[in-house]
Amino acid sequence: MDNIYKLFENTYLFCAIFGTTIFAIQFILTLIGFGHGGEDADGDGIPDDMDAQDASDIDHVDASQAADVMHVNFFSLKSIMAFVAFYGWGGLCFKHLGWGGFAIALLSGIVMMVIISVLIALLLKMQQSGNITPKDFIGKNGSVYLSIPGNREPGGKATVKLEACTREIDAISDEPIPTGKTITIVQSIGNNTYLVKAV
Repeated sequence: MDNIYKLFENTYLFCAIFGTTIFAIQFILTLIGFGHGGEDADGDGIPDDMDAQDASDIDHVDASQAADVMHVNFFSLKSIMAFVAFYGWGGLCFKHLGWGGFAIALLSGIVMMVIISVLIALLLKMQQSGNITPKDFIGKNGSVYLSIPGNREPGGKATVKLEACTREIDAISDEPIPTGKTITIVQSIGNNTYLVKAV
């Protein structure tokens, strides 16, 4: 058991440095708006221009969509790097506690992963006050957030950048469309559901 613990203990410093470095790079790229135009440089399934939505341009969270936080992606690159970084730092701080320190390290990583994932989900829900109608979405491009199964079956989600805000929509399509793919909105089906096609 001691040898197994030593194996974990030896990973703390590497995880702390590696995770913090990658997370810091992602944070900086988000601040400077790297990847405008629908690219997804950070691998979290959200275009970087949407990640970089300026908090000063938004007023409130759309409470009617708050329940969609249940669809948060806990395994985006940002949340994984947050887990790795805080697992490493937690382990370094509490390694003197042995297996207890390992448990604290894991818990630290999991808690931070959840926090980052929820923050990303809430960021996507933030919008300016004002009336947005379904016709405002027609012809707009977006990015698939949860893969669209095809055959107009439900379950797909996409993020769409409008002039004043970023919105998440339920998306259906005649053909399957994977996560991260750029789409164009073709038609409003109702109830925040739109027919889309891949670009």
